[in-house]
Amino acid sequence: MSGGHHSAAKYWIIWAVLLVLTALTVWTGPMHLPSFGLALALLIATTKGTLVTLYFMHLAEHRGANRLVFGVSIIFVLLMLAIPLLDFGTRFRPSNPPGSQYSDMQAIDIGANAQQGRFGGGLKKSDTTEQSEGH
Repeated sequence: MSGGHHSAAKYWIIWAVLLVLTALTVWTGPMHLPSFGLALALLIATTKGTLVTLYFMHLAEHRGANRLVFGVSIIFVLLMLAIPLLDFGTRFRPSNPPGSQYSDMQAIDIGANAQQGRFGGGLKKSDTTEQSEGH
């Protein structure tokens, strides 16, 4: 190893941290963590990927454009994960039980004077439809 700046101890420490993070992933995987399970798994995976990229791919030693590309890619990965997760988090109402047929509909959508649709209702009958049915 040229220059002596590459220490084997550093790689052993990073390897041990990766093993601990892998063990943490295996340990928490079967647990039911509804509020933060996905966030924990993504955090562990991102940390492991960053460690591999920085130390085993030697990105920590690079300067300039390589670091910029790495930083921007991390930002985009976070955005690509955060935006759909935030959108998904607003779709289902906790007042309805899981597996409910109407979990994504308001109670007002499922009532009398509604057309039968894919979820059993949701479209109000128009005045012309009611008049044509009466004749």
